[in-house]
Amino acid sequence: MLRFVFTDVDKNEVVFENPLKLSINMDENVPAHDMSVLFLYEKVSELCDVRVLEDNVIVFSGIVDEQQHLMSSSGEYLKITARSYAARLLDNESVPIGYTHPSTSVVLKNHATPFSINSIEEDERIYYGSQTVKKGYTNWQAIEDFSKKAYGTIPRVNELGEIIFTETEDTEVIEFSPFDDEKSVRYESFVSSIKRCEELSKVKIKAVNSSGYTSVVENEDAIKRSIIRERYLNSVLTETPVVYAQKMIQNAKAKAFNITLKCSGAKLTMFLKNASVTLFDRTKISGLYISSISYSLSKNDDTTTIILKRKGDYNVAS
Repeated sequence: MLRFVFTDVDKNEVVFENPLKLSINMDENVPAHDMSVLFLYEKVSELCDVRVLEDNVIVFSGIVDEQQHLMSSSGEYLKITARSYAARLLDNESVPIGYTHPSTSVVLKNHATPFSINSIEEDERIYYGSQTVKKGYTNWQAIEDFSKKAYGTIPRVNELGEIIFTETEDTEVIEFSPFDDEKSVRYESFVSSIKRCEELSKVKIKAVNSSGYTSVVENEDAIKRSIIRERYLNSVLTETPVVYAQKMIQNAKAKAFNITLKCSGAKLTMFLKNASVTLFDRTKISGLYISSISYSLSKNDDTTTIILKRKGDYNVAS
């Protein structure tokens, strides 16, 4: 059961259930998740915030982008579109500023706290270099740039509206299966894709400004599979260019393979969790994680589409 808790401009809470139509999309590569929902009309004040709960667990929270009162011969409806709280960082332009040795707390104070975005990050980092936030940059760009340099990660805003730079290892594994099994989540269809166009064969590194791109980090597995796709990395972008290049190769490898599952009903509490899949022939693929979730509800549809990617090394075992 999904429950929608809205807050209006007077700080009152309004609760809705039983949507007529609903779309919720979560993707690790998109900073702000989005929602569109349709209810039978009920008179409400101007709404500004929303929380969506699945079995009393918050799966989406954010800001209301648009509120529509719809009337036609078929009935009277209320339609709400919303985005997660990362939208505040995307929508607001940052003050132009130059940093020398910026720290986590300073970046958050300047680019997140003013928009009621907090962080539970306990790992304070300092980037021992310079960072320039140019005119026209959003606050999200400023935070993302710092995170790449200081943590080597792309940050995300979780379902509670908190910025996360580093993830703790979650030992829970969601098991998907086409068979009825109380320990597994049942799926109805399976598609696996190998995208050779995403994988990198080499990253060439420029060690110092006065020299060329003389260092090379190779993806031997891709080269053996006749993949030729190279990138260049200027070492001034990071203090650990080899590690950064290895992450570029690893991230590209993750994008090069995915599995798409379709499941009946809402499956919104699984985002970014570890996963494994049992195939129709009982083969099992492990070492995966849930990269994307799209839920769709209408008169004729109630399905969740889940995209799985590999997490580091993955394996296929019988």
